Amino acid sequence: MRSSMVAPRKPTVTVIVPTFNREKFLPEAIASLLQQTVVPDQILIVDDGSTDNTGAVAASFPAPVEYYRKENGGKSTALNFALKHCTGDFVWIFDDDDVAHPTALERFLAAFEREPAADFAFGEYARFQRSAQIEDRNYEIVAFGHVGQDNFFPSHLEYCHVHQPGLLVRRRCYDEVGGFNETLVRSQDYEMMLRLARRFKAVRVDGLMFFQRQHDMVRGSTKVVISYTDRIKAWGSYDRVIMEEVYKSVDLHEYLDRSEQALPKTAGLEMQALLQRSSIMARKGLWHHAAEDIRRYALLAERAGKTSLSDKERAIVRRTFEAYDTGLASAPADEFVSAVKAWKSGALKADIVREYMHSFPHYLAQDLKAGKVIPASKLLREYSTLSLSASVSRLCQAMTSKLPLARSAS
Repeated sequence: MRSSMVAPRKPTVTVIVPTFNREKFLPEAIASLLQQTVVPDQILIVDDGSTDNTGAVAASFPAPVEYYRKENGGKSTALNFALKHCTGDFVWIFDDDDVAHPTALERFLAAFEREPAADFAFGEYARFQRSAQIEDRNYEIVAFGHVGQDNFFPSHLEYCHVHQPGLLVRRRCYDEVGGFNETLVRSQDYEMMLRLARRFKAVRVDGLMFFQRQHDMVRGSTKVVISYTDRIKAWGSYDRVIMEEVYKSVDLHEYLDRSEQALPKTAGLEMQALLQRSSIMARKGLWHHAAEDIRRYALLAERAGKTSLSDKERAIVRRTFEAYDTGLASAPADEFVSAVKAWKSGALKADIVREYMHSFPHYLAQDLKAGKVIPASKLLREYSTLSLSASVSRLCQAMTSKLPLARSAS
């Protein structure tokens, strides 16, 4: 007797598009979803109390688009509202001002077929300002080839590489970690990304998944309005709130790659984890935590007779100040600078300071070449702050004093 074979059920996908006052950009975002080579089963547009014509625009789209309107409460509330109405096996959260790559969903689902144990799939994106740039392939690709399953969590503690339009997640994952944090007006996607990354398995998808529009419209909610010029400052402020909680709740060994976490615990791995956490906290401007960890690292290194950084540690230290505006010359950073300079003089101290300062000349040269005098002055002050060489510090101070004169003369 021949047994009948039942074909596996095709997985379903819900796309969530939270929106607020985006009548100008929403049509292109939704069109890019409807024109996917694999069309989503459900597209939920949640209007977070728009005051422009967004509602009429959103309500005009055909199935599988569903339109909901709610009182303004911020992006997190719109996302949590939508999650309650999802019917798909997978959830793709898409921003109302971005454009999806035509084959994004097809490639997302193919990744899960290759890696059925994966919980979420991620891919890279490109930045653009005008739609013609996409058609002409004249866009800025944001690549993060170093990010994979093994280092996904620690690399995202450093920086939010993956954005929600470049992320397809099994719906059960959102059910397990809970909803979006509604106290966060910005960085709510980053906080959720960290919860997912800490707990679940990722799979990378090759190629661009979406195009991120760069524009000067306001962000936030009706209660907390964030201008284009203040957006980076706002991200930094909310990131620090998130990282304070991370510092309290995430175990030290979780700052290591997953393959390293599986190894027997050693003093070397503990030192590496401390250096990684210190670097992350410095990047976020939480200098008191960065200082405490660098002091602990120095103590362990002295006990172990350590004289130089490992290759992995060297890479971690170099990334600490790769962010453009480090804040190293600000008063809150004094504790960190003092903690580094308090080390006993020796090869390890010279090694770590040299690597901390590695990226400064690159940014300084960029600024001077572009005629950006004020940023260059700031970098020189920061370079001088950390330098162990009195002559280098004097040179930086002398150059800084000259730059404002050059600016006024130009």
